[in-house]
Amino acid sequence: MAWLGWAMAAMVLMGLGNLGMKAASHHGLSPAGVLFWVVVGEVPLALAYWLFRGRPSTPPAGAAWAVGAGLFTALALISVNESFARGAKAAVAVGIMNANFVVVALLAFLLFREQLQPTKLVGLAATLSGLWLMAR
Repeated sequence: MAWLGWAMAAMVLMGLGNLGMKAASHHGLSPAGVLFWVVVGEVPLALAYWLFRGRPSTPPAGAAWAVGAGLFTALALISVNESFARGAKAAVAVGIMNANFVVVALLAFLLFREQLQPTKLVGLAATLSGLWLMAR
């Protein structure tokens, strides 16, 4: 389970990033400004990581999926920053945004034939129920 440490790091780092976006909004930065400065922070690190990993090859289909993922991610960040600008509480807005795992789980099942065991379905339902309670 070497992947678990990386996934936990991603959870903590994404949480800090989301908190930073809320703080930027709280300190008067517009949603467009937040996204701009987030990207300014991401690009050098993404380039350094790409170079560090040895500039891996870019199959066209993989690149197309990655660009699409980037566009959807940018649209998600625009949406969450617009919610912050309209008064959303960080924990609720980010919790709802991060419930995207439901979409991921269902589409991974359909596209990549990943299994959805009953226990995972119960976990998905419990998480969505918790988000519904938080949003009330």
